[in-house]
Amino acid sequence: MLKRAFIPLALLVLVGCATKPVAPPKPSLADGNGLPPTATINHLAQRIVTELVKQNDALRPDQPIVVATPVLVGDLSSTNALAQQLQQGLMTSLHSFMFNVVDLNLGDGLSVTADGDFILTRDWQKLSTNLPVDHVVVSTMSPTTNGMAINTRIVTLSNNRVVSASQTYVTQKELSNYMQPSEQVISQDGILYRQSSPGMNEVRVLGDGK
Repeated sequence: MLKRAFIPLALLVLVGCATKPVAPPKPSLADGNGLPPTATINHLAQRIVTELVKQNDALRPDQPIVVATPVLVGDLSSTNALAQQLQQGLMTSLHSFMFNVVDLNLGDGLSVTADGDFILTRDWQKLSTNLPVDHVVVSTMSPTTNGMAINTRIVTLSNNRVVSASQTYVTQKELSNYMQPSEQVISQDGILYRQSSPGMNEVRVLGDGK
């Protein structure tokens, strides 16, 4: 009786296992899929810094380094919300690797106001003019129809020598909170152009006014 009772029970368990839906494999976090918007930016920064550390041939952890705001490769002066957030992520990631990161936006003094107490600033007149910095992290961004190509370098300020470099690409879908496909109708130099469908031109970074 024990054997007869056990066999149907075993079959029932096997049938239950066979009919249980199998969840599809989760995508690899190598591209930051499934992460919240800010976490995805930080994951991207971690990818970049990991490659910079791997390629580094001169920078020591004790040497001061600053992170410049990434710029668009077309004019080397335009930036956007994605670049500004990436700058913060790069600083955090470099610090996690025990590098001597210097914050450029720290003012000379604390500003106490009715709205709060502030020390970070983008006013160059309030910034320290005597920073002991040896190296700088510079990044250029190249928008494409599907995402953004990002090239990052660590440069020695005294001789402009590149001591490390990284290339990475992030898709629009990975950073949908920061990038959107181009509209079907776009404006260039005051002229409207209609494409056959949306997404035919470079991605649009949210918050850049384009």
